[in-house]
Amino acid sequence: MRHHENITIRRFAKQDLTQFADWVRPRITGASLNLAVVTDTHDRTKLSRSFYGPNGYWHVLEQHWLAGELPIDWRVHLGDLVDGSEPSFLTQWRLRNIVSDYEASPLPYVITKGNHDDNDKYAERNRRFAGSLHPWVFNEYVFRKMKAQVGAPLVTRHGLSVFDWANIRVITLNTSDVPVRWVGGRKNYDMKKTLAVTAAQVQELIDALQSAGSRDVLIMSHAPVMTRSGKPGLRFNGRQVHEVLRAFNDKLAGQVTFGSHPDFGGQAQFDFTGTQGTIIASLSGHWHTEEDFAVNGIHYCLLNTAALMGRNHGLTTRYNRKWNRTINTPSEYAGYVVSIDAVHRRLGVYGYGAASAARVFGY
Repeated sequence: MRHHENITIRRFAKQDLTQFADWVRPRITGASLNLAVVTDTHDRTKLSRSFYGPNGYWHVLEQHWLAGELPIDWRVHLGDLVDGSEPSFLTQWRLRNIVSDYEASPLPYVITKGNHDDNDKYAERNRRFAGSLHPWVFNEYVFRKMKAQVGAPLVTRHGLSVFDWANIRVITLNTSDVPVRWVGGRKNYDMKKTLAVTAAQVQELIDALQSAGSRDVLIMSHAPVMTRSGKPGLRFNGRQVHEVLRAFNDKLAGQVTFGSHPDFGGQAQFDFTGTQGTIIASLSGHWHTEEDFAVNGIHYCLLNTAALMGRNHGLTTRYNRKWNRTINTPSEYAGYVVSIDAVHRRLGVYGYGAASAARVFGY
């Protein structure tokens, strides 16, 4: 702990996070796996006192500082590192800054891709969708650096990542797994609006689950694959991912089909009869709220956006409006310590800032 001697954070944040660390430390000490998690920082250069801005990067620095105060094993970012609303050179600069902080930490880290991270929010406002980043940018700036870590997670061709800790396997999905082509000078998909996993990534998920052995499995992603009502949370293949997780819990063998879409169709085979673990939960961000719900026995746990969402901004969610989030106060940010006690089979989600203090579940 205390691996943050060179990290400077704001005075109010240091005071608030010190109090949070003192409160949460006895609750997580001795747990099997502790993660420091933020999502949806929506970092951008333009400063606003009511909505997003460069404080997205500050929230990453503050996560870094907090992780040094606690028995944290991994740092996690669940996507939308950047807002994707500025010229591409600015978005790339902000993206590099965030990844540089994760590289500077002595703790290992895992980052998944968000639907804003290819800068399509900016491109939507421009003729012929100019300013959209090709996926190679995120692959080069984030996934390649993740793979270069000491003790790095496995990162697959489709951006799925896997690491083991104690008797737990953590699998992170890429819910922006979208094949990119330019058709008539315009991108074939708007990445901001197209949440998806390909059939090939679902096969990678199956392979990671089949080799889990006796490990329990935590799933993480930017967007949840299912909604509370039992409908898919992705445009393509959310239900197929969910059915694979159900099959893992039930120790089944079989096949999952994806239809005939040229980019997202196909089929995949699975055999979970030799595994002994269970799905702990599926953690995600994207919806800028907190929720917990179960669909067919799979626990979906949603985490609130780290980025500032002021009460009076038109895009602020009902959940964040209730917090009356204000710059330079603890409500400006939101973050979590996710703690898994494999002995007592308990998941703890402990929040600071605009987040619930404690959500504890058995699995």
